[in-house]
Amino acid sequence: MIRESSIVYLTAAWVVLAQHSAAAFQISPLGSTISTGPSRRPATFSSKSNANFGGVSSSSVIFSPLYSSAGGDNNNDGEVRSVSTDVDVWGSSSMSRKAIAGLSTIGMVETGYLSYLKLYTADGISKICGDEGDVAASSLSSCSSVLNSPYATIQLGDLNLPLTLVGCAAYAITALLAAVPLLILSDEEDGSSSSYENNRIAILCTTTAMATFSSFLLSLLFNTLHQSCPFCLLSAALSISMGFTAWISGALPMNRRQDGVKFGLGSFFTTTLAALALFLSVDEVAMQAYKSELIMAGNGLSNNVVAQAKSDAEPKKDIPAPPITATSSARALKIGADLKTLDAKMYGAYWCSHCFEQKQRLGKEAYYGNVQYVECSKEGLNSGAAFCKEQKVPGYPTWEIGGKQFPGDMYLDELEDIIKDVKSKQM
Repeated sequence: MIRESSIVYLTAAWVVLAQHSAAAFQISPLGSTISTGPSRRPATFSSKSNANFGGVSSSSVIFSPLYSSAGGDNNNDGEVRSVSTDVDVWGSSSMSRKAIAGLSTIGMVETGYLSYLKLYTADGISKICGDEGDVAASSLSSCSSVLNSPYATIQLGDLNLPLTLVGCAAYAITALLAAVPLLILSDEEDGSSSSYENNRIAILCTTTAMATFSSFLLSLLFNTLHQSCPFCLLSAALSISMGFTAWISGALPMNRRQDGVKFGLGSFFTTTLAALALFLSVDEVAMQAYKSELIMAGNGLSNNVVAQAKSDAEPKKDIPAPPITATSSARALKIGADLKTLDAKMYGAYWCSHCFEQKQRLGKEAYYGNVQYVECSKEGLNSGAAFCKEQKVPGYPTWEIGGKQFPGDMYLDELEDIIKDVKSKQM
């Protein structure tokens, strides 16, 4: 788990890039000009062609700093070279503000609805997502398992707070910050006063935090839970879009650039720490219990059914292992081919969450047709329980490669090392 958490930094790298761009360049908004002068001179890239894009000549496109200015600069002769205004970017006619206000409102409605279902209905999530038992058949139904996973709830003492409710509050705050100036800012005001600059920096901080946390949740979704959740993907798309919009559209005031970058970086690092705290707060026992329940549901079972199996006169038989849904990487495909040449076997059980996780790590293309699976549970489909006992299988999963057993759930690099070692001994 710790190993996979490093993906957070990779998926959240957009923040570092966006904030680094605060000292770089962007295309200036249409209808505005950019202030230049001896102390801050944007790079201008002129084109020899006169291609026309929406009425704007390509030769007039100016790449300017990611921040914006409300005034002009004089050159050494006292002549004003150009004048910049925030009115088209963050004033009363701001499309950027309206975009963020609209996106955050959509996110607030979505997360608010999901929070209501989790808090006030017994099976509301299952009704809109489908049954957890269909997780392998539908990406929509898999959202039920994601929204009911141990990571979907924050424990504050005896209070279990849905993560969607925290998201709803964040969307609401962002919507308020973006919309209020639109309602009270007159056409004559350009949004460059101190209060509006503070508002813009606040928007940068909230959208940075939300985009960073959403990047973390995406890595958690695909690399730990191995699930797909349309509602989660929609929320992540909204958050990351707002983050890009805020940084790229010039929300960072020029005369407050250092403050904006400082608070933005603070928001990024604080959110990263909070995300890691959430990740580490879920212990291995809770996660394995969740995965076991998920696999049981995929086979139409529950923990009560398993607990009563011994007392049932005719316990359920021929239970299939849940199908693999992950797509194999090129690296996994090569490992699968090597495992086939070595006549590899994997001993497991239909109810074993580690076995399912091992299969998912390889992916369906690399696993099926390359690895011989031996079902060691008496109730499992094509049970080989007697053979497992004969081979003295110590636990599940256990690999048999080159005639030697290797117990445990293996990462791809561990399988590669085993394959390399076995091949070297066969030469």
